[in-house]
Amino acid sequence: MRMPKEPDGHPELPFDLEGYTCFSLINCPLDQARQLVEEYDGLCALEHPQPFTLSLAALPAAPDWTAVRWPRPASLFDLLNLTMWLMGYRAGLGGENPIFAALPPAERAAEGPMLARPEYDNPFGDEMLGLWQGWSFDYQLPGQTLRWIGEDTFPMEYFFQGRGYSETGFQLEWLEHLERIPGWVQCTILLEG
Repeated sequence: MRMPKEPDGHPELPFDLEGYTCFSLINCPLDQARQLVEEYDGLCALEHPQPFTLSLAALPAAPDWTAVRWPRPASLFDLLNLTMWLMGYRAGLGGENPIFAALPPAERAAEGPMLARPEYDNPFGDEMLGLWQGWSFDYQLPGQTLRWIGEDTFPMEYFFQGRGYSETGFQLEWLEHLERIPGWVQCTILLEG
Protein backbone atom coordinates (compact mmCIF):
# COMPACT_ATOMS: atom_id res chain seq x y z
CA MET A 1 0.00 0.00 0.00
CA ARG A 2 1.53 3.35 -1.05
CA MET A 3 1.55 6.04 1.59
CA PRO A 4 2.17 9.78 1.17
CA LYS A 5 3.69 11.88 3.95
CA GLU A 6 1.39 11.59 6.92
CA PRO A 7 0.72 13.48 10.13
CA ASP A 8 2.57 12.26 13.22
CA GLY A 9 0.86 10.03 15.77
CA HIS A 10 -1.51 8.13 13.49
CA PRO A 11 -2.29 4.44 14.17
CA GLU A 12 0.02 1.71 12.89
CA LEU A 13 -0.59 0.00 9.56
CA PRO A 14 -1.79 -2.42 8.48
CA PHE A 15 -5.01 -2.14 10.48
CA ASP A 16 -5.11 -4.73 13.24
CA LEU A 17 -8.71 -5.97 13.18
CA GLU A 18 -7.92 -9.22 15.02
CA GLY A 19 -10.96 -10.14 17.10
CA TYR A 20 -13.14 -7.45 15.53
CA THR A 21 -16.55 -8.37 14.13
CA CYS A 22 -16.74 -6.90 10.64
CA PHE A 23 -19.86 -5.92 8.71
CA SER A 24 -20.68 -4.50 5.32
CA LEU A 25 -24.07 -2.81 5.68
CA ILE A 26 -26.46 -1.66 2.98
CA ASN A 27 -29.96 -0.26 2.81
CA CYS A 28 -31.40 -2.77 0.34
CA PRO A 29 -33.34 -6.05 0.50
CA LEU A 30 -31.52 -9.22 1.55
CA ASP A 31 -32.02 -10.92 -1.84
CA GLN A 32 -30.34 -8.02 -3.65
CA ALA A 33 -27.41 -7.94 -1.22
CA ARG A 34 -26.96 -11.69 -1.64
CA GLN A 35 -26.98 -11.38 -5.43
CA LEU A 36 -24.32 -8.68 -5.27
CA VAL A 37 -22.13 -10.70 -2.88
CA GLU A 38 -22.37 -13.74 -5.17
CA GLU A 39 -21.49 -11.60 -8.20
CA TYR A 40 -18.49 -10.12 -6.34
CA ASP A 41 -16.93 -13.59 -6.38
CA GLY A 42 -14.48 -13.58 -9.29
CA LEU A 43 -14.68 -9.81 -9.82
CA CYS A 44 -11.05 -9.26 -8.78
CA ALA A 45 -7.97 -11.20 -9.88
CA LEU A 46 -6.64 -13.26 -6.98
CA GLU A 47 -3.10 -14.50 -6.43
CA HIS A 48 -3.84 -16.46 -3.24
CA PRO A 49 -7.58 -17.19 -3.17
CA GLN A 50 -9.11 -18.03 0.20
CA PRO A 51 -12.77 -18.94 0.81
CA PHE A 52 -14.81 -16.56 2.96
CA THR A 53 -18.27 -17.64 4.10
CA LEU A 54 -20.22 -14.45 4.63
CA SER A 55 -23.47 -14.40 6.62
CA LEU A 56 -26.29 -12.12 5.48
CA ALA A 57 -29.51 -11.09 7.24
CA ALA A 58 -32.08 -8.34 7.23
CA LEU A 59 -31.90 -6.38 10.49
CA PRO A 60 -35.09 -6.80 12.59
CA ALA A 61 -34.88 -3.21 13.87
CA ALA A 62 -34.75 -1.93 10.26
CA PRO A 63 -35.71 -4.62 7.71
CA ASP A 64 -34.70 -2.34 4.84
CA TRP A 65 -31.06 -2.74 5.97
CA THR A 66 -29.03 -5.89 5.27
CA ALA A 67 -25.98 -6.85 7.32
CA VAL A 68 -23.19 -8.84 5.67
CA ARG A 69 -21.10 -10.35 8.46
CA TRP A 70 -17.52 -11.31 7.67
CA PRO A 71 -16.26 -14.57 9.25
CA ARG A 72 -12.92 -12.88 9.93
CA PRO A 73 -11.25 -9.69 8.76
CA ALA A 74 -10.07 -9.74 5.15
CA SER A 75 -7.74 -7.32 3.37
CA LEU A 76 -8.71 -3.67 3.75
CA PHE A 77 -9.28 -3.57 -0.01
CA ASP A 78 -11.78 -6.44 0.05
CA LEU A 79 -13.57 -5.17 3.17
CA LEU A 80 -14.12 -1.74 1.63
CA ASN A 81 -14.48 -2.76 -2.02
CA LEU A 82 -17.22 -5.30 -1.30
CA THR A 83 -18.97 -2.71 0.88
CA MET A 84 -18.87 -0.22 -2.00
CA TRP A 85 -19.99 -2.95 -4.46
CA LEU A 86 -23.24 -3.28 -2.47
CA MET A 87 -24.36 0.01 -4.01
CA GLY A 88 -25.02 -2.05 -7.14
CA TYR A 89 -24.11 -1.37 -10.73
CA ARG A 90 -27.55 -0.66 -12.19
CA ALA A 91 -30.76 1.03 -11.11
CA GLY A 92 -32.93 -1.14 -8.87
CA LEU A 93 -30.06 -3.30 -7.59
CA GLY A 94 -28.28 -2.50 -4.33
CA GLY A 95 -28.62 0.44 -1.98
CA GLU A 96 -27.51 4.03 -1.75
CA ASN A 97 -25.73 4.15 1.60
CA PRO A 98 -23.12 1.43 2.19
CA ILE A 99 -21.38 1.47 5.54
CA PHE A 100 -18.46 -0.64 6.74
CA ALA A 101 -18.32 -1.24 10.50
CA ALA A 102 -15.79 -3.29 12.47
CA LEU A 103 -16.78 -3.64 16.12
CA PRO A 104 -14.04 -4.33 18.69
CA PRO A 105 -14.02 -7.25 21.09
CA ALA A 106 -14.62 -6.35 24.76
CA GLU A 107 -10.90 -6.33 25.58
CA ARG A 108 -10.27 -3.72 22.84
CA ALA A 109 -13.41 -1.62 23.39
CA ALA A 110 -11.35 1.49 24.17
CA GLU A 111 -10.08 1.48 20.56
CA GLY A 112 -13.62 1.98 19.27
CA PRO A 113 -15.05 0.75 16.00
CA MET A 114 -13.57 1.16 12.55
CA LEU A 115 -16.08 2.85 10.25
CA ALA A 116 -16.04 3.74 6.56
CA ARG A 117 -18.44 5.10 3.98
CA PRO A 118 -18.18 6.33 0.38
CA GLU A 119 -16.80 9.74 -0.40
CA TYR A 120 -20.02 10.88 -2.08
CA ASP A 121 -18.31 13.89 -3.68
CA ASN A 122 -16.09 11.57 -5.74
CA PRO A 123 -17.80 11.14 -9.15
CA PHE A 124 -15.95 7.87 -9.85
CA GLY A 125 -17.31 6.07 -6.78
CA ASP A 126 -13.94 4.56 -5.89
CA GLU A 127 -13.05 6.31 -2.64
CA MET A 128 -13.98 5.63 0.99
CA LEU A 129 -13.62 7.86 4.03
CA GLY A 130 -12.97 6.11 7.31
CA LEU A 131 -12.32 6.35 11.02
CA TRP A 132 -9.88 4.16 12.96
CA GLN A 133 -8.79 4.75 16.56
CA GLY A 134 -9.88 8.38 16.43
CA TRP A 135 -8.07 9.09 13.15
CA SER A 136 -9.86 9.88 9.88
CA PHE A 137 -8.52 8.48 6.63
CA ASP A 138 -9.15 8.50 2.90
CA TYR A 139 -8.85 5.20 1.01
CA GLN A 140 -8.60 5.10 -2.79
CA LEU A 141 -9.74 1.70 -4.06
CA PRO A 142 -7.74 1.88 -7.29
CA GLY A 143 -4.14 1.56 -6.19
CA GLN A 144 -5.21 0.72 -2.62
CA THR A 145 -3.83 4.01 -1.33
CA LEU A 146 -4.52 5.16 2.21
CA ARG A 147 -4.00 8.75 3.36
CA TRP A 148 -4.43 9.86 6.96
CA ILE A 149 -6.53 13.03 7.15
CA GLY A 150 -6.12 13.83 10.83
CA GLU A 151 -7.17 13.08 14.37
CA ASP A 152 -10.81 13.75 15.30
CA THR A 153 -11.51 15.19 11.83
CA PHE A 154 -14.85 13.45 11.32
CA PRO A 155 -17.16 12.63 14.23
CA MET A 156 -18.57 9.09 14.39
CA GLU A 157 -22.01 10.35 13.28
CA TYR A 158 -20.50 11.43 9.95
CA PHE A 159 -20.25 7.82 8.85
CA PHE A 160 -24.00 7.33 9.14
CA GLN A 161 -24.80 10.12 6.71
CA GLY A 162 -25.65 9.38 3.10
CA ARG A 163 -25.40 11.30 -0.12
CA GLY A 164 -25.99 15.01 0.47
CA TYR A 165 -25.24 14.43 4.17
CA SER A 166 -28.75 13.14 4.75
CA GLU A 167 -29.31 10.84 7.71
CA THR A 168 -29.33 7.13 6.83
CA GLY A 169 -30.99 6.21 10.10
CA PHE A 170 -28.52 3.39 10.70
CA GLN A 171 -27.60 2.68 14.33
CA LEU A 172 -24.64 0.59 15.52
CA GLU A 173 -26.81 -0.70 18.39
CA TRP A 174 -28.66 -2.86 15.86
CA LEU A 175 -25.55 -5.06 15.73
CA GLU A 176 -25.13 -5.55 19.49
CA HIS A 177 -27.11 -8.79 19.86
CA LEU A 178 -26.44 -10.88 16.77
CA GLU A 179 -28.18 -13.88 18.35
CA ARG A 180 -31.45 -11.92 18.08
CA ILE A 181 -31.13 -11.54 14.32
CA PRO A 182 -32.98 -14.44 12.64
CA GLY A 183 -32.65 -15.79 9.14
CA TRP A 184 -28.93 -15.60 8.49
CA VAL A 185 -28.04 -17.04 5.07
CA GLN A 186 -24.55 -18.09 4.03
CA CYS A 187 -22.65 -17.19 0.89
CA THR A 188 -19.10 -18.43 0.21
CA ILE A 189 -16.84 -16.41 -2.08
CA LEU A 190 -13.11 -16.37 -2.84
CA LEU A 191 -11.04 -13.39 -1.75
CA GLU A 192 -7.34 -12.63 -1.54
CA GLY A 193 -5.77 -14.58 1.32
